[in-house]
Amino acid sequence: MRTILRNIALCAFSLCSIATYAQQDRNVVFHMSDKTTKTVSLVGVDSLTFEKAVRTPLNLDLEIHSTYIKQIMTCSDPNMRYYVSYLEKEVFDAEYPTDEALVADDKQWMEDMAKSYGMSVSEMVSQFTYTGNFDEYQANLLPGHEYVVWMHGMDEQANSTTPVTKIAFRAKDVDRIANTVTLTAEKTAEGIKVTASPDDKTKNYTLGFFPTSMMRDEMTGMPQGTRDYMQTGISSSLYDYLANNEMPLFFENNAFKGDANITYTNPSRNTEYYIVAAYLDDEAAICSDISQITVNRDGSLSDVTMVKAPAKFLGKTVRRHAK
Repeated sequence: MRTILRNIALCAFSLCSIATYAQQDRNVVFHMSDKTTKTVSLVGVDSLTFEKAVRTPLNLDLEIHSTYIKQIMTCSDPNMRYYVSYLEKEVFDAEYPTDEALVADDKQWMEDMAKSYGMSVSEMVSQFTYTGNFDEYQANLLPGHEYVVWMHGMDEQANSTTPVTKIAFRAKDVDRIANTVTLTAEKTAEGIKVTASPDDKTKNYTLGFFPTSMMRDEMTGMPQGTRDYMQTGISSSLYDYLANNEMPLFFENNAFKGDANITYTNPSRNTEYYIVAAYLDDEAAICSDISQITVNRDGSLSDVTMVKAPAKFLGKTVRRHAK
């Protein structure tokens, strides 16, 4: 009886005009499944329309980290192929005002890629889509940046077969530490000899050398700061280690502990370089200030400067990703 009365009350609410309530400055309180509530004012509202939810066999959950996410994808239709991709949120919002524009661009992307690889569209769809339930890592992320990941069904000709599922998220920020890596450098007959001396010999750190002209996003061509450029290179190296559950091996192969001595040989003339070092946390995120030495175009070396961690990470750095 209680259920019947509840359903009758719900129907009465959904069919009636709420103008009277609006005139009294009433609110609607939505009780969400995560136990939170959302309050919406009824001022100026004439009526409510309840639309039937569109069901999709696809579901997407995310485990969010600072430099990567784990995408947990489920599909109740074993015969369906589905496409998954992501963009920086700012870029996504600007380029895709509607889902129709998004799926049209996904189709165009498949067609363009098929042409460039000398493949048919159906072959390309087979290579770059998923079936069934699948867990996948997406690295290449920068801490504190906002992204949108989306998925939808796709047929052999790259047409969308389901509504688009979208999740906007923000990669986790990094817990900053006060430690620093001291750098010294000198010119030798072999090149530039660099010594790195961390103040904590037990922590992982990164040490690198690169021309400043390379500090641009590879997809957009936009300039990148030292931190974003370094982190992009580190994050882009994570996928294989994550997929094989071998993150400790990543640090063995790509990071340093304790004092290090490296000679960078044959630097090009009339080219400016940065020598950089900074600590990494357990997710391979840069978590300290960056020690930086500039190799000037004339070959001279600057004193060490510190690139301070920003209060907030900003910038358009990541473009389209597919399987």
